[in-house]
Amino acid sequence: MKFAALPCLALLLACGAEAPKPQDPPPAPTKTAEAPPPEKQPEPAAPKFPPGEADEACAKILVVAWQGAEGAEPTVTRDKAAAQARAGELQKKLASGTAFAELAAETDEPKTRLKGGAMGTYGRENWPEKYAPLKDLVFALGIGATSAVVEHPHGLVIAQRCKVEKVHTRHILVRYKGAKNAEAKIKRSKADALALAGEVHAEASAAGADFEALARKRSEDGSAERGGDLGPVGRGMFAPPYEAAAFALKAGEVSAVVESDFGFHVIQRVE
Repeated sequence: MKFAALPCLALLLACGAEAPKPQDPPPAPTKTAEAPPPEKQPEPAAPKFPPGEADEACAKILVVAWQGAEGAEPTVTRDKAAAQARAGELQKKLASGTAFAELAAETDEPKTRLKGGAMGTYGRENWPEKYAPLKDLVFALGIGATSAVVEHPHGLVIAQRCKVEKVHTRHILVRYKGAKNAEAKIKRSKADALALAGEVHAEASAAGADFEALARKRSEDGSAERGGDLGPVGRGMFAPPYEAAAFALKAGEVSAVVESDFGFHVIQRVE
């Protein structure tokens, strides 16, 4: 019969039975959110320097030597461990605000001790060989910054970078027998040299005086042929009495007689 041939689904509907509900499609797998890429940390800014100071640096150093360190004075008797402890003490004093020049009186290097710790002002190309291990260290510092304690053949060193300051001067030098670098032909006594320097000062200070011409005639060092011109020189390069007098002058001004190990100077600051 045709009725018997009805599909099974029709029979179920006729009997009031519920047809099976179609299954919902399985939920799509939840997509795990990707973590955002880590933020790129900005690179530390390179120290900014005034024009020219990226390739030239003024440096001050404190040296704590130990017995047997290169160039250590006979009075240095501490061992290396004691030197390390002493360097740590100096570093703490600097951090607490003690002036570098004050601590320089305690450094174990005579040359820089006499100059308040000043090592000098040098370009990258003319950095002194003695301080070669300190060059990259100093140039990596910002102006006024102080380094950690580093080991150097001459001892443990703390370096500070200072602002480059230069002074342009002419001078007239009067030597005496026994003065530093005085030639054998110099026979005058120190007293006679001081008296002669006084005369030179009077001439150089007179109204309308030509300092350059006077230096060519009276100065007793190699700068005489240049009219005493020493050019622009950075801090830490001159003998301390000369440097102090030179930086204290105004342009065109003539100093009083200044004594150094080289003799007696009369100095004029150039604009």
